[in-house]
Amino acid sequence: MKDRKKIYPKEAADVFARERLSARRYGHTLRVADTAEELARVHGIDPDRARLAGLLHDATRELSPDEFLHLAQSWRLPVGEPERESPKLLHGPVAAELARRELGVEDGEVLDAIREHTTGRPEMGPLSLVLYVADKVEPARDYPSVGRLRRLSREDLRGAAAESLRRSIAHNEERGRPTHPASIATLAWLEKTEEGA
Repeated sequence: MKDRKKIYPKEAADVFARERLSARRYGHTLRVADTAEELARVHGIDPDRARLAGLLHDATRELSPDEFLHLAQSWRLPVGEPERESPKLLHGPVAAELARRELGVEDGEVLDAIREHTTGRPEMGPLSLVLYVADKVEPARDYPSVGRLRRLSREDLRGAAAESLRRSIAHNEERGRPTHPASIATLAWLEKTEEGA
């Protein structure tokens, strides 16, 4: 049986991301990886796996819309109406599949975290929550509630994810943009589990 927690060389993941991204996006990637590693330590989650997910989460972010749709179709990844309207929503699923195919990442929780970091997913695991929140609170993020979210992320990861989703949904509503159904379902799941706690 293969060890599902096999750790891949961080250097390989770093090169994998750096070769595919602009300097600006790569800088964001490093900040997310640092933040994910730190949050993982705070919450008792494997920091090496969190860093790996952080390094790989945006590896395909700068592909064109046509490339996202082509790869998703070639690899039989789910593509719904939101992804057809905004193909960049596929960057998480495409990055996860590319990491599996080209870098040999087999850790299902790392791949799930990469896959789910944009929209979330009901019942997402702790590693996915770490990456989702890290992406929203990395040090260069600058929006009105980010300081509160950074503090909350160290105390209550699920609460920080729920608050981030509320903010994102409200922002979309203000701009007259739809919210991905997975984000709405994830918020409902988080709020339901908050009530049951």
